[in-house]
Amino acid sequence: MHHHDASKAFPTLAPGPPRTFAPQSMAAVSKAKKNSTACLACKAAKRKCSGAPPPCKACISAGAENECHFDPSRDLRRKVAVKRTIQELTDYKDLFDSLLSTVRGAHSDKIEKLVDIIKRNGPLHDLAQAVDCPVTRFTDSKILSAASLSLTEDADSKLDGQLIDQTEIKNRRPSDLESASSWSEHDKPISPSELASDPYARVTLDSLCDVPLLEVSARPWTEVTDDDDLVSHLISLYFTWDYPCAQFFDQRIFLDHMRQGVLNSEFCSPILVNSILSVASTYSDRPVVLSDNGNPFSRGQTFFAEAERLLRAEEGEPRLATVQALLLMCSVLSYQGKANISWQTLGMAVQMARDLGLFKHHRRRNGQRRATPLSQDMEKVRTITAWGIFNLDIQISMKLQREPNKVQPLHGVEYAGSFDCDWIAYPQSNQVASPIRAARLPQVREAQVRLNEIMIHIRDLLDEEHLREDFSSLLRVAEGPFAHLLQWLASWPDLAQIGKEPTPQLLVLRINSLHIIINLHEALIERDGGESMALRLRRGWREHTKEMTECLHLYRSSYGLRQIPTQLVGVVQSALHALVYQLDDSNEARYAFIELCHLAMGLRKRFKSIADSINIILSLAQHGTARLPVEAIAILDRSNL
Repeated sequence: MHHHDASKAFPTLAPGPPRTFAPQSMAAVSKAKKNSTACLACKAAKRKCSGAPPPCKACISAGAENECHFDPSRDLRRKVAVKRTIQELTDYKDLFDSLLSTVRGAHSDKIEKLVDIIKRNGPLHDLAQAVDCPVTRFTDSKILSAASLSLTEDADSKLDGQLIDQTEIKNRRPSDLESASSWSEHDKPISPSELASDPYARVTLDSLCDVPLLEVSARPWTEVTDDDDLVSHLISLYFTWDYPCAQFFDQRIFLDHMRQGVLNSEFCSPILVNSILSVASTYSDRPVVLSDNGNPFSRGQTFFAEAERLLRAEEGEPRLATVQALLLMCSVLSYQGKANISWQTLGMAVQMARDLGLFKHHRRRNGQRRATPLSQDMEKVRTITAWGIFNLDIQISMKLQREPNKVQPLHGVEYAGSFDCDWIAYPQSNQVASPIRAARLPQVREAQVRLNEIMIHIRDLLDEEHLREDFSSLLRVAEGPFAHLLQWLASWPDLAQIGKEPTPQLLVLRINSLHIIINLHEALIERDGGESMALRLRRGWREHTKEMTECLHLYRSSYGLRQIPTQLVGVVQSALHALVYQLDDSNEARYAFIELCHLAMGLRKRFKSIADSINIILSLAQHGTARLPVEAIAILDRSNL
């Protein structure tokens, strides 16, 4: 088809006005644009809106140009609004599940507190705090109901269940990008400037009522914050839940020197304080401890980054406080699942400790001997640090199945002193009544050393090549470590005695020892090719698994799931993976698995390794590889993974 040439004249067929032809454009004729969002003024007046950009025709006609504003985020047909509403509904479900879980296992006093909050129509944020549910910006329930109803009624809103990727964003219309931007502004992590305007982002009921057990100053020890209350809060958490289970220095001497504020102290330094604050942040629910407000696994990372910066600035100069900081940093990396970096950090601590002369058969760096005798405090702290390295070295080397550094402290563990202190659950809101109990720090420290010495013997035994093929010889030789392990266990208060005055460090110590015994049983059962001793070994396995379950339940019923010592992260993770394949073998395995699921749910929003483990277990159940108990499914289904 040829286009008409305007320069040519056609013959006149009949009288009339001459015809003229408008030049045709090659551009496609645009279709009428359908407006998906009305301005706020037209919505309020319930009139037809011509759409963006403002002002619309209706507002111009009504003389309300200044009142014409568009808010695309209120268009509930958009995917971003749909996803926001789904997230809000998920938050409500998580709160409901946490409430049910708390009511099932809480004391009557705590249940009365929950009922009081509900009866007086208290804010949902208060209820979330009371049931250990992460604080969420809950939307007004009427708005949420209307939104969810609109979603179900709108036939045009179809979710594919997948996140918006970058390709989809590039192909969107400008109006869609504007909507996505509005959604991001609503749901993005809380910025520091918003903390002051959002009362629930920074101040919670617990933090208002919180009185730290230990009061210290932030300066001059950390550049991350100058908030003395926050630092006191974190220091109190650390010495309540973590330090009694893993002692790398003397609590009294450290606190005395921290309060003095002298930067060149031998017992306190900025790198050590920032490392402590990094560990302590895992126990805190305050939003300010998150380095990324959208990432719950980022607790304490700002303090950790500061400790790393200070470590680089020291350029390898050996200092006792730096060794202690490296041990804490190693622990953080370990429970974050960064195994290789954790092992390298431990190696740095071991080498620096050797340079300082903390171990036998190793002189100080450059062969120098100390010119002046050490003070009594220094001898104690050096001994505590040396045995702390010994314990951590055995634990991490066995976890990673690597050859330990085989360090031997210069002095016996008894040289660490007999200082003890009172132990009180912190924060106080965690319990209605927090009785004062003995921390038993020297006893726990010595018990950990003895337990790890037995572990060395067991490890060497299982690695003996001549015993791998001869099970009867292996079992005969294993009776020695078994007897030592059971004797060690019998020397400590049993579960009935611990139940009268339970403290986390005693329970963690017993749980760890039982976990070692269970693993040893499993190793021997796997090597019993002839099933000659299988019945005896399985009976012992069931007995100790049952006791470990009772210990886990005692911890949960005594202290809840808000603060769980980091020393249990590895136990929970490895035990879950081991028991998921043994659920059909015995009731003991099922009960232990269910109790471990409770602890895993308490740890899942603090430790990514636990969240990944839950995800793996749910995937095994979905593919039919593992048959989970109904109770376990009900617990793990709340993870929304």
